[in-house]
Amino acid sequence: MNDPNGLPTQEPSETRRARSTGGSRGGSGFSAARGAALIAVAVILGVVLLNAIDDGNGGPVGDGGSTKLSSTSTTTTTVVKGGASTTSTTKPAPIPPAQVSVLVLNGSGRAGVAGTVTNTLKAKGYKTLPPNNASSVRAGTVVYAKPGKTAVCTTLAASIPGSKVQPIPTPPPTVTDADCIVVVGT
Repeated sequence: MNDPNGLPTQEPSETRRARSTGGSRGGSGFSAARGAALIAVAVILGVVLLNAIDDGNGGPVGDGGSTKLSSTSTTTTTVVKGGASTTSTTKPAPIPPAQVSVLVLNGSGRAGVAGTVTNTLKAKGYKTLPPNNASSVRAGTVVYAKPGKTAVCTTLAASIPGSKVQPIPTPPPTVTDADCIVVVGT
């Protein structure tokens, strides 16, 4: 083919053609798809990593808790075709205090402390057992949670200033069927 001046025209060079069409990779459509895929992979990786490092602790970040207690929540991540994902967490309905049995032990060395705490918890609706004395005096108040009762004992501990929730030790401080054992310390 000739140009209007009668000179033969040259085919565009391969380099120029590659630049004008987005290279040999298929143009801008390929770049957009690659970018979207990269973002989808990053989101999925982020969700997986966050779920892997989440210990289920409902407390504030940096609360200093050294004991890892179990949580009863369910996390579901759904990935649909195209790379989008959704995550939902459901927690069971809270158990009413009337369904939580509590034993209070006096580990403070002062008479009547376990009875006072028992009456306070009973007024809040908890099913309390008769108070008793701990086998020894201890510093600080602890709420021991039986296996599977961490959530209800954590809620109960919020009613007792300065208390900390821990799994029930072996051997337990006393033999009881209570869901939570409160040992009031000095």
